[in-house]
Amino acid sequence: MPKRIALVEDDSDLAFTISLNLQREGYTITHFSRGHEALIEMQRGGFDFVILDLNLPDLDGLTICRELRRDAATSAVPILMLTARGSERDRITGLELGADDYLTKPFSVRELVARVAAISRRARPAGETAIYEDGELKIDAKSFRVYRRGKEIKLAKKEFELLWLLVRNRSAVVSRDRILSEVWHMSDEVETRTVDAHIRNIRKKIGSESIATVVGFGYRYDPPQE
Repeated sequence: MPKRIALVEDDSDLAFTISLNLQREGYTITHFSRGHEALIEMQRGGFDFVILDLNLPDLDGLTICRELRRDAATSAVPILMLTARGSERDRITGLELGADDYLTKPFSVRELVARVAAISRRARPAGETAIYEDGELKIDAKSFRVYRRGKEIKLAKKEFELLWLLVRNRSAVVSRDRILSEVWHMSDEVETRTVDAHIRNIRKKIGSESIATVVGFGYRYDPPQE
């Protein structure tokens, strides 16, 4: 369970309620009401989880999400978005930038606490092998690092999670439905083309020969032949 949570929310009453309920569950909360200050502090490290409002007065939450995912110190920290926006585009953009989940205001604080716990459990499953290596790739799931032929490759968070899912199920077909469920944690609110776009990005970075498209089913990671 994460111990220290950065709460980025400009509504002081809502922030107080969220903080109080999470503290009761044993979390330590640091509240930021402005985006610039939050981003600087989070990039210094030390946070295990981020709750991020998209509608901030000085720096848009989507920009903060993008910068957190670009920074090695915060690229693997789980992010739960809070938004009053009803636009599907905003939700999808946030998820594509690397957010793990979202809640639309108004929401139940009990649900928020449950989401934090669930996302934290998914972030690093107990007992899972943390290192994978073949003739082409080395993947360290603990440090979220990927190497191809000894050279480190930078992957966005969702790209890493998708590649890791395929590698853990290597030589087997992983369906798009399963990818949506395990990487985006939803079934019908992320379009299939989002998965396809992430696959294209991964292929550009690790080589197209390793990931096969199985038409009508999904994708398969094929380790190199030794």
